Amino acid sequence: FLANMSHEFRTPLNAIIGFAEIFREKPDIIKEEKGRRYAENIIAGGKNLLNMINDLLDLAKTEAGKMRIHIDTVDLRNLCRSTVAAFGELTRKNKIKVKLNIEDNVPQLVTDSGKVQQILYNFLSNAVKFTPKNGRIGINVTMPDEKHVRIDVSDTGCGIAEEDQEKIFEKFRQADGSLTREKSGSGLGLAISKELAAMLAGNIGLESKLNEGSTFWLEI
Repeated sequence: FLANMSHEFRTPLNAIIGFAEIFREKPDIIKEEKGRRYAENIIAGGKNLLNMINDLLDLAKTEAGKMRIHIDTVDLRNLCRSTVAAFGELTRKNKIKVKLNIEDNVPQLVTDSGKVQQILYNFLSNAVKFTPKNGRIGINVTMPDEKHVRIDVSDTGCGIAEEDQEKIFEKFRQADGSLTREKSGSGLGLAISKELAAMLAGNIGLESKLNEGSTFWLEI
């Protein structure tokens, strides 16, 4: 865990320090466009660090039994649309097509909307991260039976080998846990999602084929 987290923290920290040092040493010769780009890199690095720290805090709360549930009425159409919109800039930049389909018979839910959205956000974050340019992401909301609602997030990304599919729901684990992996992340998002789903009397799962894509699902 320490090896993984120190690696993940070091990358954005080095970027923040490096660009800030350039601002300090050469403030007069940096052109406006380049300065704006450097500032964006600093902001992105800071947000990356903040997200990882928030994940650690969420995990600590769930394990200590301190995570509270706030029950309200949830309109899944609005929740899904707003979550998809949060990734709009990234998907446009990478030319990823996102299709949202919600069956007409899906009712409003009485649950914790923030936790449902956090799980969906984690699913979409992974889908965007591992889907190549010109790929596709699909979000389907259905009722497999009278008592359950299911949210599927599918992608055309790299997929996950069968032997790795169980461990990615473990804490601090990724399908590629090496320090040389291409994609960043603490490996906490899916572990937290699993804990949150259990708090909502639901569960999450995965269907995937290597080099063909993945489907992560939440059923509550």
